[in-house]
Amino acid sequence: MKAMKRILVILFALGLMSGLSAQSKIRLDFDEAKLRLEEYNTERLLDSLDQEKLPKIVSGGLLAGGNLSNFIITRDHQTMSSYMMIGAEAGGFLDFRVTKHFAIQPQVMFTAHQNYFAENDSSNRLWSFGVDIPIYFLGRYGNMEKGYVQFGGGVFTHFTFASNISGKYHNVDEPVRLPARKTEYDYSRLHELHNNHFGVCATVGYEFSFGMQINAAYKVSLSDITAFYSEKKGTAEADALIYPQSVSLTVGYRWR
Repeated sequence: MKAMKRILVILFALGLMSGLSAQSKIRLDFDEAKLRLEEYNTERLLDSLDQEKLPKIVSGGLLAGGNLSNFIITRDHQTMSSYMMIGAEAGGFLDFRVTKHFAIQPQVMFTAHQNYFAENDSSNRLWSFGVDIPIYFLGRYGNMEKGYVQFGGGVFTHFTFASNISGKYHNVDEPVRLPARKTEYDYSRLHELHNNHFGVCATVGYEFSFGMQINAAYKVSLSDITAFYSEKKGTAEADALIYPQSVSLTVGYRWR
C-alpha cells in the first residue's frame, strides 16, 4: 500500500512538472509572438512615416536648357550628311507618382533645333521652332527627401511651328549675302520631317533635396522623310531614310 502511494505521488509530481513545463512553453511562445507583433507594428509605423515624406502624388515643375540636333541618314551612298548644331528648349512637366520608386511624367518642351544638312557640294543651316511632347516612365532610387536619381524612357511626338526650309540652298563656300542658289531638286519637301514626327526617348537625372533637377535626355524619331525623295524616285538616293535626333541637358525645379 505504501508503495502504491509513493507511485501515485511520483506520477502526480511528474504530471505537475509536465504541466508547469507546458505552461512555461506556452508563455514563451506567447511572449515571442507578442515581440514579433510589436516588431511588425514598428516596421509598419516606420513605413507609414516614410510615406509621409514622399513627394506629392501629383506635382509639377519647369525645365530649361540646351540641345544638339541633327539627322540620322541611312541607306545613302555617301551623298548626304547632317551635322549637329546648338539649340535651346524650355517648358514644363507634370509628375504623377505611382509608387515610391515609379512615376509617370509627361512634358511639354518648346524647342529650337538647328543643324547643317548637306548633299554633295550644297549645304544650308536648317532651323526649326516647335514643341516636343514626351511621356517618360521613370524609376527612382535614393532618399526621396534628401535627393534621388531618376531614369527611364518613353515615347514622344514633335510638331513644328516655323522653320527656314525654303527649297533654296547655299554652297558652303559662298558668302551668305549672295542670292540663294536653287538646287536641282526641291528641298522644300524637307519640311515634312519637321512638321510632325514621333519616336522614342530616354532620360537620366538627379533631383536635390530643395527641388532642383539636372537632366540629360535623348530623343530619336521613328519617322523618316522618304517623301523628300519623290523627285528622285528610281535613283539610288531614293532608298535613303532620314530620322531626326537630339540630345539635351536641362536644369529644372519641381514644386514638392
